Amino acid sequence: MANNPAFQDEFYTCCYDEQESQLMVLKDKQALCEDLKYILSVPDLCDVTFLVGPEQYPIHGLRAILASRSRLFYLMILAKEKEIKIKASQKKIGFLKKLKEIRKLLASKPSYQTSESSISRQLTIVLEEFEPSVFERLVRYIHFGMVSVDVFSVVGLLNTAEKFELECLKNACWEFAVSCIRPDLVHDLIASANEYSNCKLTNDLFKEIQEISLNHPELLYHTPRSRSSSFRDGNDCRPKSITTNGLLMRSVL
Repeated sequence: MANNPAFQDEFYTCCYDEQESQLMVLKDKQALCEDLKYILSVPDLCDVTFLVGPEQYPIHGLRAILASRSRLFYLMILAKEKEIKIKASQKKIGFLKKLKEIRKLLASKPSYQTSESSISRQLTIVLEEFEPSVFERLVRYIHFGMVSVDVFSVVGLLNTAEKFELECLKNACWEFAVSCIRPDLVHDLIASANEYSNCKLTNDLFKEIQEISLNHPELLYHTPRSRSSSFRDGNDCRPKSITTNGLLMRSVL
C-alpha cells in the first residue's frame, strides 16, 4: 500500500494512511448522489417545496442542504419558519379565547401541538420570479454538486447562481457562456439572454459579445442552423420556438 497511497476514479476515492497501513477511507460519491436524487424524486421525503414561476411548478428539496450551501436560501427558509410560527401562535391565541373551561383546553392542547409539529416539518415557499427549469437545475446542483447546462439555460443559471451567491456555479456558467460566443450558438445565447436583460451579468455578457464581434464581424451575421426541441432539456418550460436574426443582434448590441 505504501506505493499506492491513494486511488481515485469518477465515483470513488480511497485514501490510505501512510503511518497506519490498515486504515482506509472510502468516499462513495456515486451512492450519495443516487440517494439524494431518489430523495428529491419523492416529495414525502423532502421538507421544503418551492412553487416556482407563474404556474407555481413544484420543486422539492432538503432545508438543511439548501440552507448550508446558500445564505439566501437560509434566510428565505428562516423567514418562512418564523411566519408559520407567528400564524400558529395567533391561531392558538384565538383558539384559547373560545375555550370556556380548563378541561376542554387540556383536552385540545395535545391535538393542537401535533398539528403544529406537522406544519413545522413541511415548508412551502412561493417563488414566482424564477424560471422553473433554471431553478430546478440550481436546486439539483446544490444537492448533488453537479448540473447539466446548455446554451438555452446557461444565462438564466448564471444570474440565478449570482443571486444565491454560488460562486463556483456562477464562474463555471460564465466560462461556458463565453465559450458559446461562436457562429453556431451565439444566436441562441442572445435569445435566451434577452429574457434576463435587466440583470448585471447579462449586460456584461452582451459587452463580451460586442467586444468579440469587433474582431469577428461575421459572428453575428451567421445564419443560425435549424434546431429541434430535442436539443432542449426535458424540463425546460420555455417556448420551443425561439428564433433570432441579424437585426435582433444589432438591436441588442
